[in-house]
Amino acid sequence: MDIMSRTPDEIKAESARFVREAWGLQFAAYIVVILRYFSRIRQLGWRKLALDDFFMFAALLTYTAETMAAYFLVTTFHGLANNAMTDTQRALLSPQSEEYQLRILGSKTHVAGLLLYTTLLWLLKACWSIYYARLTVGVHNMRNWIIGAYIIMPASYMACLCVAVFKCVPFEKQWQIYPNPGNHCEPAVSVLQTVFVMVMNTVTDFYLLAIPLPMVWKSNLTWRKKCFLLLMFSGGFVEMAFGILRCVSILTLGDTDPAQSGYWSVRESFVSFVLTNMPMVYPLVKRFLEKSIISLSGGTSGNHQGGVSGQHGYPLGSNPGSHLGKGEPRSRVVISKGSRHPLTHPNDTIWGSEENIVNSDDGKAVGGSRSSTASSRDIATTVVPQGSGVGHKTTTFVERRSGLIEPQTSGGSGKKGKQNGIIVTHEITVTGEDRQDASAARRW
Repeated sequence: MDIMSRTPDEIKAESARFVREAWGLQFAAYIVVILRYFSRIRQLGWRKLALDDFFMFAALLTYTAETMAAYFLVTTFHGLANNAMTDTQRALLSPQSEEYQLRILGSKTHVAGLLLYTTLLWLLKACWSIYYARLTVGVHNMRNWIIGAYIIMPASYMACLCVAVFKCVPFEKQWQIYPNPGNHCEPAVSVLQTVFVMVMNTVTDFYLLAIPLPMVWKSNLTWRKKCFLLLMFSGGFVEMAFGILRCVSILTLGDTDPAQSGYWSVRESFVSFVLTNMPMVYPLVKRFLEKSIISLSGGTSGNHQGGVSGQHGYPLGSNPGSHLGKGEPRSRVVISKGSRHPLTHPNDTIWGSEENIVNSDDGKAVGGSRSSTASSRDIATTVVPQGSGVGHKTTTFVERRSGLIEPQTSGGSGKKGKQNGIIVTHEITVTGEDRQDASAARRW
C-alpha cells in the first residue's frame, strides 16, 4: 500500500511502534556501553583506556544522532522523500503544499541518516581493528592482517562517502521533486548507494572475521571454549545478514514505504553496536553470574585462593616480582621454548596480548584486559650457588600443586629442562651465611 493512501490513524500507529522500538534499542545500547566502560575502567583505570574506547564513545554519539534522524523521518516527515512518485504527480505537486515540504525535508533527512549509518558502521569496524591488534600482539603472521585492516577500513569508508556525495551531481538534486532526478538522486531508494554500502560492509566484515577465527580454530583451548569464542567472534555474520536484509527491504519496499531505510538502519546499527561491545562486556557479566550462582548456592569460589594462582594471574607485561614485599627475593618470568599463546597454533607465538575473554583449563586467562602468564603449575624456585656459571649444576625446585607439574633438574650446561608454560622463579644467591634463606625459599 502506498504511504499516501494510508489513513492518519495507520500512520500514527506505525510511527508509535517504531518510536518504541527505536528508543528501546537506544536504551539497551546505552546500557551495553555503560557496562563496557565500567568493565574497562575497573580493570585498567580510566588513564589506560585505549583508542577503541574513544572510538566507541564517538560511535555512541553517532548512533544517537542516527536514531534521532530516523525518529524525525518517521514521526514528523511520515517517511516521505522524493521517490515513489510518477512524473505526473511530480508536475502537479505544488511547491507550497505541505506534502512538497515534507518530501524535501524527508529527503534531506535520508541523506543525513545514510551518512550517519555509514559512519557508525565504520567506527565500529575501527574498534574491532584496534581490539584485534591488541588481541594478536606477539602472534606471528598476524601483523600484516592488522596493517591491512588499518588500510582497508578507512579506504572503504572513504569510498562509501564518495558514492554518497558524487552519485548525484549537483548534490542538492538529492531532494529535487520535479523534474524526476533519477534513482541515483533518490536517497531513500538509491540502488547504487544501497548496494555499494552493503557490499563494502560485507567485504570488510569478512576481512575482520578472517583475523580471529583461524587463530581460535588452531588454538590450544578446549573444544567447549573454542566453540564459545568462535561463536562470539562470528557475530559479524549476524551483522552481514542484517545488512543484506536492509538492502533487500529498501530495494523491494522502498517505493511503497520509504521509511524502510530508517527502520533497518537502526536495527542493523543496534546489532553491530552490541556485537562490537560483547568481548568487553562478557567477562563482567560472566563474573556477575558466577558470583550470583555461588551466593545462591551458599558456596565459596575456588578462584580466590592465596598465592599467584588467582583467577587472573599476572597481567601480561608485568613483573610478578611487583607483587612481593620489600626485601623479598626478586622474581622474573621465564618464557620457556614451549611457551604458547592461548589463541594461536602451538609454538607460533610468544606472550603479549593484553586481552582476556575466558580462562583456559590450566588457569590462564584467554584474551580481556588482564591475562594470566602464570598458574599454580608454573611456580618454581631456582637456587643458584654463588659463583656458578657454565658447567655448574643448577637445581630447580618446583612446587607441586594438585600434581599438575613434575619436578625437574637441569643438566650441567646450566640450561633448564624442557617445559611448557611460563615459569615464575625466585633467584637467590646462596652463600655460607645465607643457607637458611635458601631453605626458606625452597620451602616456599
